[in-house]
Amino acid sequence: MNGLLLVLPLIFLAVLLLVLLALPYRLILSGVRDAGRTDLRISLMLWGMKFLSKRFKSEIKEETMVEAKPRPLREVLLLGLKARWCIMDLIGALLSSITIRRARISVSVGLGEASDTAIITGYLWAISALTSSLRNIEINAAPDFFSGDVNGNFELELSLRPLKPVLVFIMLLLKRPFREFVLGLREFS
Repeated sequence: MNGLLLVLPLIFLAVLLLVLLALPYRLILSGVRDAGRTDLRISLMLWGMKFLSKRFKSEIKEETMVEAKPRPLREVLLLGLKARWCIMDLIGALLSSITIRRARISVSVGLGEASDTAIITGYLWAISALTSSLRNIEINAAPDFFSGDVNGNFELELSLRPLKPVLVFIMLLLKRPFREFVLGLREFS
């Protein structure tokens, strides 16, 4: 009887975890660039309720470059080459679990030179024409011949089902090359 009392909560937690991983989550990424200031917001929603939201604001400060150590980087790259088929399986599982619900980009292009502005705006209009038949993707571009700055905003809404990528990740941890690659990544954290 005591064994059943110990196992029953573990079974309940395992079933609860599987249900939470099988549910579709909505991930919303939105950003604004205006006059040299860039803001990014990430929100995670479940059943229309926002339960995680993080905002990143740009601050103008002196950039300091941290040099990567070449030896650990080379070792991780070699481990990544050995585990490339595992990494490709994980990327495939992740991409198959993501659905684009809506993508909206609005850009005001000003590059200082009128010809450069016209060329880049033309490229953006060509991309906009290619995606015009897709009703969940919207791209707007406007030239600004008097400005030397690129301003705009974007919003990307994704639907994500994390069960398959988590299961593939756990199964790949059983493979030695992938496990060594994951352990090698710890040197960069």
